[in-house]
Amino acid sequence: MDTYIITGGSKGLGAAIIRQLLEQGAAVHCISRSENETLRQEALRMEGQLTFHAYDLAQTEGIDSLMERILAKPDGVASVTLINNAGMIEPIVSIGRAAPDDLQRSLQVNLVAPAVLTNSFIRLTQAWPMVKRVVGISSGAGRKPYPGWGAYCTAKAGLDMLTRCVGVEQLKQPHPVLICSVAPGVVDTDMQREIRAASEEDFPQVGRFVQLQEQGELRSPEDTAKQLLHLLQANAFEQGEVADLRTKEPVS
Repeated sequence: MDTYIITGGSKGLGAAIIRQLLEQGAAVHCISRSENETLRQEALRMEGQLTFHAYDLAQTEGIDSLMERILAKPDGVASVTLINNAGMIEPIVSIGRAAPDDLQRSLQVNLVAPAVLTNSFIRLTQAWPMVKRVVGISSGAGRKPYPGWGAYCTAKAGLDMLTRCVGVEQLKQPHPVLICSVAPGVVDTDMQREIRAASEEDFPQVGRFVQLQEQGELRSPEDTAKQLLHLLQANAFEQGEVADLRTKEPVS
C-alpha cells in the first residue's frame, strides 16, 4: 500500500489531498492540531485508511518521536511520501512591529517543523529500497518579498533552499529520497480569507488579493490537489526541484 504522511490535513488543500489519496486506496497519516470529523467519516467509506495524529507542529521537540511511531512498520509499504503542507500566514505585520512570540511560532510551523520532519523521514527511511518522497508546499512568497509577510516569505525561501540542499545530498545515496518544493498558486483556503482580512497598514497589497477573490481567480483546493498528485505520481518533478504548479507542464 502507498503510504502518505501529510501535515495540516484537516482543512483546505491538505484535506483535499487526503480525500483524493483515500479514493486511490492509500494509507494516510494526517498530522494536525485538530481532527476533521467529516473527513474521518468520509474515510470510512473509502478504500484507503486514515490515521489522525493530534500534534501542534510549533512544538518541534516531539516531532522525531512522532515520526518514529508513524514509520515503525515498513512491512507492506509500496512507497512512502511526506507532504509538508501545514503553514500559517500570521503574523501579517512589518518586521519591527511583530510580537516576538508570533514570529517564533510562524517560523517554527513554516520552516523548523518541515526541516525536522524531513530530517526524521530521511533518517528513518534512508535504507528502505522502495520509492520515498518528500514534498514541500511552498509559495511564490519564497521568491518574492511582500511587505507584511516577512516571517512567511523567509520561511518559504528557507523551505525551497532546504529542498535544493537535500536534493544534492541524496544524489549519491543507494536508496535516495526524492524531494521537491511546489508552490500551488493562489488557492481558495482559510489562509486567503486571513489575508483579505488584513489591514492595508499591515499588508499594503491586500487590495490585490481581494480583487483575485472578487474576479474568481482563486484555484479550488480540489483542482490543485488533483494536479499536484498527478504530477507527483507521474514522477514529473526533478530531484531537488523548486516548482510552481501554475507553470508546470502537465504530464500526458
